[in-house]
Amino acid sequence: MRFALAWPPSSFFLTPTIMPPRASSSRTTIIAGILAGLLAAGLVAFYMHQQSAPHGDNAPGASANTAAPEQNARAVDALLALPEIKAWSAHIEKASGGRAHGAVMETSPETRLVDGVASYQLSFFESTPDAAHRWESFVVTPDGKRILVDDIVSGDLISLEQWRKDNAPMQRVATQ
Repeated sequence: MRFALAWPPSSFFLTPTIMPPRASSSRTTIIAGILAGLLAAGLVAFYMHQQSAPHGDNAPGASANTAAPEQNARAVDALLALPEIKAWSAHIEKASGGRAHGAVMETSPETRLVDGVASYQLSFFESTPDAAHRWESFVVTPDGKRILVDDIVSGDLISLEQWRKDNAPMQRVATQ
C-alpha cells in the first residue's frame, strides 16, 4: 500500500473574502461634527479663561487692562501728529506712486522706563509690498506728551528739539 502525501493540503489556503466598503452613515458624520464643535468650544473657553485670569499676586483690575490700549493709541496718535512723520508719510506715498506707505509700529511689546515712566517704543517705517524699512525710532509716554528719539547706535534718548537741530529730519524728504 502506498501513501501519497500532497503538501500543502488544499484546505490549508484560505480564499480571501472581499468585503464591500462600509457605507458612511450620516450618524458618523453627525457625531464627528458634534465632537469637533465641542472641542472648538472647549478651546475657546480655555483661551477666554486664560485671558481673564489674573497673572500674579497683585494683578491689575479690568480697568487697567482696558487703559493700556487707549494709552498706546494716544502715544501712536501723538507720534503721527509730528510734522516730520506727516511729511515723511506724504513723501513715501508720492515717491512710490502709492505702492509704499508710512507706518508707525510698536517695536517692542515691553515698555521702556524713562524717568520713572513706562513709555512705548515706537518706530516709523516705510512699508513696501516686499519689506518694511525703519526710518526712525521713538520712545513716547502713554499720554503722548513727551516724545524722545531713540538713537539706536548710541542707545541714547534725544529730545525732539535736539534731534531736529542735529539731524534736520525734514531735509530727508527735501533732498530725495
